[in-house]
Amino acid sequence: MDQLNQEQAKRAIFELYTELIHQQEKWEGIIKTFLSDEMKKLDHGSSQKPQLTMTEIHVLSCIGEHEPINVTSIADKMNTTKATVSRISSKLLKADFLRRTQLSDNKKEVYFRLTPAGKKLHGLHQYYHQKIEQRFISFFDRYTDEEILFAERLFRDLVTNWYPASDTIDHVIQDL
Repeated sequence: MDQLNQEQAKRAIFELYTELIHQQEKWEGIIKTFLSDEMKKLDHGSSQKPQLTMTEIHVLSCIGEHEPINVTSIADKMNTTKATVSRISSKLLKADFLRRTQLSDNKKEVYFRLTPAGKKLHGLHQYYHQKIEQRFISFFDRYTDEEILFAERLFRDLVTNWYPASDTIDHVIQDL
């Protein structure tokens, strides 16, 4: 492939990547609406629970998968800050999706567990996540082993190299 065609192909890949991000945002909205509607059905329409972001739903699911769990462990498992987890857990506590607990051998540390409403939402999220994962995996049935290995390498490179480290973000912004 000559340099001009290679540049055109790279731009086409960028456009497709941008479209994929837009589609992801649309589907996240649909998923959030679905989860909210299902929670209302489970609570017989009487729930005044707030609309949750996908990050908040994922924090709730992290707690559901590892309860009892503390803020530090949640932040580590989700690769985020303790401040973010504290803010989200406060919202989830207020909405009655979580409860605070302490372990019998450690009265100092606060741990989280899901309430019945939190367990319902966690179950719905797990179900929906499993369906998406199944669809994603079966999508790759159309590709050869070599193409799948390339896709894995591409996604791994994107995840590890696309976004700059947080300590270099100022440099990236200056370069824009």
